[in-house]
Amino acid sequence: MRIKSHKIDAANFRAYGMVVMPPTGAPDAQADSYKYWSDIANYHIDGDTEIGYCIVFRCADAAMTAVERHRATPEILIPIDAPFILPVFDGDADSEVRAFTVDVGQAVVIDADVWHGPCLPVGREQSSYFVIFRRGTPQNDNEKRAIQKTTVEL
Repeated sequence: MRIKSHKIDAANFRAYGMVVMPPTGAPDAQADSYKYWSDIANYHIDGDTEIGYCIVFRCADAAMTAVERHRATPEILIPIDAPFILPVFDGDADSEVRAFTVDVGQAVVIDADVWHGPCLPVGREQSSYFVIFRRGTPQNDNEKRAIQKTTVEL
């Protein structure tokens, strides 16, 4: 199976979580040296959080054969140095993998229980991003599942 990535927005990602975009309205506070927008997004995590750092590498065929999910926590992904493609899968037998391009300056909050694949770098051989979720998630809340081989068009 081959799939194309779609530019992410609040409407097309709603079934999987939330997109955090740069604000467009007036800032809540500002001075000569800054502008600040408060509460542009919010989410709930029970317990302590951890921030991880992930580097992903471009693979020859950009194919994935497995997805993972976290039942007890949303997962926040923030691109650092390049956009990435985020594959998601709602897990129903009839559903298919969808892929979304997340740009630097955006963040994505994947809801708890949403199956997702590893991010894929866009326009570079590698890219990095921050991962934020409940502390201990990689060790204690990381369910994996095989899927039909799916190639994401970069």
